[in-house]
Amino acid sequence: MLRLGPYLRFASRSWRSSSACVPVTAKRRELKELPALGGSLSALSALAGSLAGAFCYSSVHCEDDQRPPTVRRVKVARVPDFPEGELRQVRIPPTSDGAGEGAILLTRVDGQFYATGASCSHYSAPLAEGVAARDRMHVVCPWHNAAFDIRTGQPVRGAGLQAIPTYKVTVESEDVIVDLPRDMEDFVAPNMVQRDSQDSRVFVVLGGGAAGVAAADALRQEGYTGRIVLISEEKHLPYDRPVLSKNLGKASDPGSLSLRDQEYFDKHEIEIRRSAKVEKLDAASKTVHLTSKQTIRYDAAVVATGARPRELPIKGAELPEVLALRTPEDAQRIAAACSSGRKVVVIGSSFIGMELAATLRRRGCEVTVLGMEQVPFERVLGTRLGIVLKDFFESKGVKFMGGKVAAEIRQSGSSLQAVLKTGEVLHCDSIVVGVGVVPNADFVEGAQRTRDGSLLTDECLKTSADSLFAAGDVCTYKCPGGSRRVEHWDVATSQGRIAAKNMLGKGEHFDQTPFFWTSLFGKNLRYVGHCTEFDELVVDGDLKKLNFVAYYCLKNEVKAVATMSRDPVAVVVGELMRMRRMPSVGDLKSGKVSTAGLALELKRG
Repeated sequence: MLRLGPYLRFASRSWRSSSACVPVTAKRRELKELPALGGSLSALSALAGSLAGAFCYSSVHCEDDQRPPTVRRVKVARVPDFPEGELRQVRIPPTSDGAGEGAILLTRVDGQFYATGASCSHYSAPLAEGVAARDRMHVVCPWHNAAFDIRTGQPVRGAGLQAIPTYKVTVESEDVIVDLPRDMEDFVAPNMVQRDSQDSRVFVVLGGGAAGVAAADALRQEGYTGRIVLISEEKHLPYDRPVLSKNLGKASDPGSLSLRDQEYFDKHEIEIRRSAKVEKLDAASKTVHLTSKQTIRYDAAVVATGARPRELPIKGAELPEVLALRTPEDAQRIAAACSSGRKVVVIGSSFIGMELAATLRRRGCEVTVLGMEQVPFERVLGTRLGIVLKDFFESKGVKFMGGKVAAEIRQSGSSLQAVLKTGEVLHCDSIVVGVGVVPNADFVEGAQRTRDGSLLTDECLKTSADSLFAAGDVCTYKCPGGSRRVEHWDVATSQGRIAAKNMLGKGEHFDQTPFFWTSLFGKNLRYVGHCTEFDELVVDGDLKKLNFVAYYCLKNEVKAVATMSRDPVAVVVGELMRMRRMPSVGDLKSGKVSTAGLALELKRG
């Protein structure tokens, strides 16, 4: 039996300079064949129909030495007790000599152990509840699909911008030992190169949203030492836009939503130009023309300008009390106009409209939703699930009017009248519009666009123009089976990273499965995949209790999955779809593969 005391000793002071953990493979003669399913894992077993074998937690006990060490050597596991592909959170207690407490994530891939920080750098979700994408050496967050390299801690996908720390691992007599600092950090800065004044290249990033920030970050992370110019039409530093529809109050302090502060951009010599409007991008001459009459010639550029709210094509849509949400200023106007007790009509019954309806109802407003569809979310989630969500909203006091279209908006004193095509008239104090968005690509000249105005790209997110890329809501990208444009924060962030890599000539395909989430009266819905039509909806769980996995199927193939209260099923499905290993509809319906078994399918890879 290993005694911990001898391992609490001074270690090399060079530990902190190492950015990657050191994987160690236990000697082959010391390993026994491990059963495929591993042990029973506590966290998911608490969920009905949850994913057994996906993660677990443990803690360790550290004995003290007589003098404070710079690094603690802590036994965290035994090799025979740790199945391949498992994610295990290990709590590290404080010591009497002042070393702080913390937690690590321990992972085993191909016999090698890796130790990293335990939490996602987006919203601090426990990574042990996520999944290990072993073919990519990534751990994937269970909530919002962010991914991190378990070897380096670098963020590689989705909304997590900070890296997670990594720790040296050794195996001694079948004991897994991790070297830990006295003061553990949840997150660390990603590895980034510095600007080299001898590098004359100029890369331009147009857009200060999710895709733009991710692209600028990734350029420095991938070794680009030239000049980076990030152009944003907004006056704010890049911010977490999805929060606005869920919490209007956050808009009063836009700085609290910032993804990066000015010090960060200065440190990494990323020139950010705020309140700068692009008049034209001339792809032929590789020149960006600003309305200020300034011009910037580029060697490579990425268009990540997102989309703007679609306007209602009806009389009265221009009235000041008719509001739409895009910026913090928009959110402030909505909050000011829609205080408790006010009557508000929300036009639009997809995700932005329904998120705003929930937010306004929680603020005490009387809310009526007008939807062209018979039930909310019908175009994406279908009628069956839409009915359930309609009932849920109505139980919270939101009135839903399906199959209704506004024909005109009239001013009536200090109030508004929404006149419907049926002749009905709704009296209200304010109207909030959420009827979709329009890609912001009108200024681009010399690159192929699609019918909706977005930029068409190949699998590497390159447009038809030389050295010009696109990412996020403004991008329609080629993929197996055709092309698609996805208006999701997670996709935009990931595409920004991929576009940056390909600006550097890396030729990496964007193959991520589309993923998005929404929060409705505190209930989280996650959706993964892409489905424009389906011929069967297979449900595991209880729709009315909002605890389910819904499989959207077409011709015996699962095209998309929606979940509520069943994390991390959505991220598991996303990985299986990316790897083209998603079980068939027949296997799911027959019970050959259960929802709980999906995680095991992924672990077998």
